[in-house]
Parts: sequence; C-alpha cells; structure tokens
Amino acid sequence: MTNRGSHFLSVVGRLKPGAQIKQTEAELTAIASRLSKQYPDTNLNFTGVAVVTLHDDVVGNVRPALMIMLGAVALVLLIACANVANLLLARAASRGREIAIRTALGASRLRVVRQLLCESLLLALLGGAAGLLLAVWGVDLLSAAGSQGLPHIAQVKVNFTVCAFTFILAIGSTLAFGLIPALQVSRPNVNESLQQGAKGSTGGLHTNRLRAFLVVSQVSLSLLLLAGAGLLIKSFFNLRATDPGFDPVRLMTLQLTLPRARYPELDQQIRAHDAIMEKLSVIPGVESAGGANPMPLTGNVRGLSFMVSGAAPLPRGNHPAAGFLIVKPDYFKAMKTPVLQGRAFTRTDTKDSPLVIMINEAFAKRYFPDRDPIGQQVMVDRPQNQAPPCEVVGVVGNTRHDSLAEPPGPEMYVPFAQDPSRSLDIVLRVSSTNLMGLQADVKRAVQEVDKDLFVPRLEPMTTFLSSQLARPRFNMMLLAIFAGVAMILAAIGIYGVIAYSVTQRTREIGIRMALGAQKTQMLGMVLRQSLTLVVIGIAIGFVVALAATRVMATLLYGVGANDLSIYATVIFLLATAALLASYIPARRAMKVDPMVALRYE
Repeated sequence: MTNRGSHFLSVVGRLKPGAQIKQTEAELTAIASRLSKQYPDTNLNFTGVAVVTLHDDVVGNVRPALMIMLGAVALVLLIACANVANLLLARAASRGREIAIRTALGASRLRVVRQLLCESLLLALLGGAAGLLLAVWGVDLLSAAGSQGLPHIAQVKVNFTVCAFTFILAIGSTLAFGLIPALQVSRPNVNESLQQGAKGSTGGLHTNRLRAFLVVSQVSLSLLLLAGAGLLIKSFFNLRATDPGFDPVRLMTLQLTLPRARYPELDQQIRAHDAIMEKLSVIPGVESAGGANPMPLTGNVRGLSFMVSGAAPLPRGNHPAAGFLIVKPDYFKAMKTPVLQGRAFTRTDTKDSPLVIMINEAFAKRYFPDRDPIGQQVMVDRPQNQAPPCEVVGVVGNTRHDSLAEPPGPEMYVPFAQDPSRSLDIVLRVSSTNLMGLQADVKRAVQEVDKDLFVPRLEPMTTFLSSQLARPRFNMMLLAIFAGVAMILAAIGIYGVIAYSVTQRTREIGIRMALGAQKTQMLGMVLRQSLTLVVIGIAIGFVVALAATRVMATLLYGVGANDLSIYATVIFLLATAALLASYIPARRAMKVDPMVALRYE
C-alpha cells in the first residue's frame, strides 16, 4: 500500500446517499490527474478512473450472454406462434362452410371473431400451463447444468411473477397471432363458401400468401438460431482444445495461507513453506510438488512495471508492465511447463544469492527479439522507487493465467525465496487420482509442520479447468437446444403447409394425372413448392444472420461471426430437415388415384 508504483489493486467504496456514479468518476479522474502531475515517476499514465457498481462488476460480463439467450427465447416463441397461426389458418379455411352458415343465419363478424379467439385463447392457456409444468422440471436441470456458468442461477425459481408473465405472454401471443386467422375467416363470401363446401375451399390467394410468409419467416428465424448455435459450438470446441501451457491431468491443487499472527516475518514464511514442500514431495504417489502465487487461470496475476538492459531509459511512469509471479523451484516440473532456454529455479536461489528472474516466451519475443535473453538484466519496479537488476536465467513456455480465452502476455517469474508471501498455491503432480487417500496424506504432512494450519480440500486441476469452460458450455448447450427446437418447429410448419396444400389440390393433382402427368412429376411439383419457400427463407435468414451474429463476438473464441463453414453446415441441416418434412406429403401426392381425386369434393 505504500508503493505508488503498484497499480494492481481495485478499490471498493460506498457512495454517499444521492451521489451519482458519473459525478464520482469525474471527481476521481480529477484526483488521478493531479496525482499524475504531483508524482510523475509512478502516476504519469494513470489519469483515467472507471467507476462501476459492484453488481455490474460481478455480473456485467454475463449480461451479453443473457441478452442473447433472451433473444433466442423470443425467436423460438415467434416460430412457435407462426406455426400455430398457420394451423389456425388451415383450420379456419376448413371451417369456411360452417362460418358461412353462421353468417347467413345472422351472426355478426365480431361474434365470429370472438368465438375463434376464445378457442385460440383456450389452446394458448393450456399450452402455457403445460409449459410451466415443464419449466418447473427444466429449471432444476438448468441450475445443475449452469451452476458454474452463471451467478445466482440456483436462486432461479418458478414463482408468481414467472407464472403471471407466462400467462400474459400467452394472452398476448393469442391476440397477436390468433387475430389474423380469425379476421381472415370472419368475412367469407357466403354464396361461394356454401357452394364450395369445406373440403374444396383453398382459403383464397391472400391466405395462401400469408401461409407462405409464415413458413419463410420460420425458416429465416431457424437459420438465425442455428447459425448462432453453430458458432458457439465451434467456439466451445476451440476453447476446449486450447493449450493452457501446462498438463492438467493428474495435477492436484490447494492453497495454503500462513496466519499473519504466527508468521509475521519473511524468514518464517520461507522456512514454513520450504518445510511443507519438502514433506509434500515425499508423500507416496507424489511425483513432484511445486507452488506459485498465483495459480494459472485465476485471473489474479498482478502486473509490475520494469525495464530491460539495453533499452532506452524512460521515466518510471512510462515503463512497460508484465505479469509478475512468484514460484517455488519445482513448480515448472510439476506443471510440465517446458523450460525453453536456460534453467529453472533451484534451491540455491535464495534471498542471499544474486537476484534471478525467469521470463516466458511472449516476454522474450517482445523485449529480446534479436538477442539471447539469457544473462540479460530485468529491473522490476519495487517499493521506495527501487528497481534492483535481476539476471534472466531461463525462458519458459507461455501459460494462460487470466483465462483460456485470453492469449498469454509477457510474464516474469521470481523465486519464492527472493519474494516470499504468506499465501501459496501448491500443485502436486501425482501418479494416481485417489483423492481420499491423498487428501489425508497431504493434511498429515502439512500439520507435521504446523498442527494448527488449516488444510483445504485438494482440487484436481482438470476440475478447475472444467470450471473455466462452464459458462461457454452452458451458453452453447442452451442455444443449441433453442436452435434444435426451432428447426423442429420449422419442419413441422413446412410439413403442415405442404400437407394442407396437397389436400386442397387433390382434385387438381387427379386431373393432371388423368391427363398423363407422371407420379414423379407430381412429386417434383410439390417439392418445388416447398423448396421455393425454403430457399427464400434461407436467403433472408442468411443475410439477417450475417448482421445479427456480430453481437455474439464477445462470446466467440477462435471463430469469426461470419464463419462460412458454419453457415454452410446449418443451411445443409435446415434444407435437409425441410426436404424430409416435404417428402411425406409429396409421396402422398404421388399415390393419388385419379378416379378418386376427380370425385373429391
């Protein structure tokens, strides 16, 4: 806290009643600017201050994913409503004769619309109730699947607010998508409807166009969801295949913290951790033991400014910064992080020996691009404006310390004995993963050094690594489910429209076949009708998806939002599903008996 050159801390404060975040940010920025002028050696480039609420700091990075999932839910709802509207249009057209009779007997248009809306509303409420029952079961599954991926997901419950929102949504959907079919059928041409009969009615050109529009919309929205799901799936597998810079298999971790009251002196901390590491390294089944502060993938690496030998001198405030880590001698051996040049730390690197430092490959490439880094000097800025020179003795491979998605930057490692601390993340490379027996041995070994020291549970590094993938996995799983449901609904919608069209065109098909048309021609005619709608829907969906998926950029890793291989795959899947959905009614058209069809009323 006394070192003005350390800028890795975050400040938490409570605002006075009535204070605004923007006002506070402006005041702190003014203070930072004043300090920059007053202490140019340490504060020259630190003039901007960002103030956010603690809530936004904790859950802010989750908001984009939640908004995308909410959008996916809305798209699935639209697809389902379009499906229902199509079914209602078909049902309304089949009831043309009934509605015409009601109208001829004096029923007003308002009364007919009200009756049809009541029927639609009953279906919507039954669907909403069934959905709530599924939600009660589904929320538990989502909580289990996303327990590591989303904060507070375990607190999500189906309560009164959720129920009220569901039924309001059901009523709103009914009014929005049930009204059009009701209005369409409530103004029949009475004479024409009574003459045609129920089965002969096609519903009119306007109705057929509306059905086609709904199918095109379903296909477009399905393509958008499938493209989003495809991008997240590819991103997840890219992330899972990312090399973290160490081998997590058979690697166990735990964090030990020495109490300040019993270990106030640095020498005490060094001796205690050395004794603990010595005890741990001889446990049966432990191949090597190391320690670091902090451990990889925690995002807790602090940055310290530095200078390298041979570089042009700069004011202290303009020094570059790199990640700064403290490690025990066998740390890289335990992690299986390769030493690319020079040597690793040894037990001879003590507080009384010359200061040494190791750097990672990214550091070497950036700051020693044209010279051998071994033997060079790195001056790390320390308290009281000190920057003692440290000799570079080794270069190690890059390790991801912030997250799997963040590329490794320049990092510096110093021996624990030359910069000790009370806390140490211990890593054990073991020959078996028998946690129960190993946990007891570790606890016994630690408490042989200090019987009162708390020993936390061992955690496999693979489990820790899996937690890094929890949120991407959850996002991928949820959007893939939505996309799958959307594709199924779109296929059902296509099937319904084509099946209804075949039924209404039975007489036409019979006439064509009586005049010599082949069955394969009838099959092609029906499939062309379907595929025309699908191609239009895919074209529109492709254009929309190219623009819309850009909002997912922050959730993607190793894949662009416009990855054409993903679009080609989802277009193939959607076209195949549409073709299968169209083939069943198309085969029925092939089997039409011309004599039966000509008598079809």
